[in-house]
Amino acid sequence: MAIAIIGTGITKFGELWDKSWEDLVQESFSESMKNANVEIKEIDSCYVGNMNLSRFEGQDHTASRITEILGINKVIRTEAACASSSIAMKLAANEIGLSESKGENKIIHVLGFEKMTDRMAGETTNILSGASHFDTEVINGATFPSLYALLATRYLHETGAEEEDLHAIGIKNHRNAMLNEKAMFQKEITLKNFTGNIASPLKLLDCSPISDGSASIITTTEKYAKELGVDYVKLEDIEVATSSISLAKREELLVLDSAKRASEIVYKRLNLTAKDIDLIEIHDCFTINEILCLEAAGFAKKGEGYKLVRSLKPYDEINKKESPVPYDFNGRKLFVNTSGGLKAKGHPVGATGVAQIIEVTNQLLGKCGKRNANPKIGATLNIGGTGGTATFSILRC
Repeated sequence: MAIAIIGTGITKFGELWDKSWEDLVQESFSESMKNANVEIKEIDSCYVGNMNLSRFEGQDHTASRITEILGINKVIRTEAACASSSIAMKLAANEIGLSESKGENKIIHVLGFEKMTDRMAGETTNILSGASHFDTEVINGATFPSLYALLATRYLHETGAEEEDLHAIGIKNHRNAMLNEKAMFQKEITLKNFTGNIASPLKLLDCSPISDGSASIITTTEKYAKELGVDYVKLEDIEVATSSISLAKREELLVLDSAKRASEIVYKRLNLTAKDIDLIEIHDCFTINEILCLEAAGFAKKGEGYKLVRSLKPYDEINKKESPVPYDFNGRKLFVNTSGGLKAKGHPVGATGVAQIIEVTNQLLGKCGKRNANPKIGATLNIGGTGGTATFSILRC
């Protein structure tokens, strides 16, 4: 079951204090509608992913507010922490697939957004920690930097990886973001910039930032996209898997089993493997997670993801390489996080899943300018929490 993405829109990510969350939603929606060349009256429904508008902005009943803002009369809100909007994408794909089986041609809007910077940093950290296990992690003072630091510490202990391997991921993703006008950080960094622990061994630049932003997609059946005569990309499959919300209950601490299961299901249905993927947007909320995601999605064996990172050496020379910066994947180029990833593009948590799909869509259409990687098959891997939720998707023209 393939569906067609016919329009995309994304705001700049960053500390957008001069814009309200309503402004951001309207901006990304208007851009996606313009690109799709459709009118609001043609939109059948909207699925919106948002983690916590109620605590960030004091607004509950998100779906009804979106109806008020956009004029779409069927809106459904989804929440799965940082994977909220990719879950929305999955539900939209399901509805389009069902409509196609009935001979209908629905047009659906998928939206993801978050406004995070209007709160003090400590308050935002507390809000985000609600996506971890309250009774065992939050109540004992754990935050996501500390939880991912635990994973990083264990990974460095069990494998041949070093702290510099983590930092290399940040350097690479900042290099890619320098070519992304919508990215929060368009700035070169080097190993010298990795100072001061946030939660050892993670430095500040191993962590994604608190961000504001919104991302929108207009999608329909492939048949109707052809009738409309617009450029489109096929979302060939998207799958969701869930796992333990807490690290303590995970069967293997360093295996993102939700991501592993979601990717394996998609690969099997499409008769593909990781070797077929040219480009992937991966959930690098912390640099260690890019490595764990590479392993979960089959690009490296367990405990060997850091070896892919080693293909970037010497790390401080990354900024002098071609753009975007690829890994050497079994003798061929694998492009990971050409957008700059969560680390440098930014991470407004409710927007991230849709933003990943937008980057891959634009890469496939050749609309990414100097950071074009010219892929034939692209993928996304979006994570909620420390792996409690995962979605994996495959796209191609």
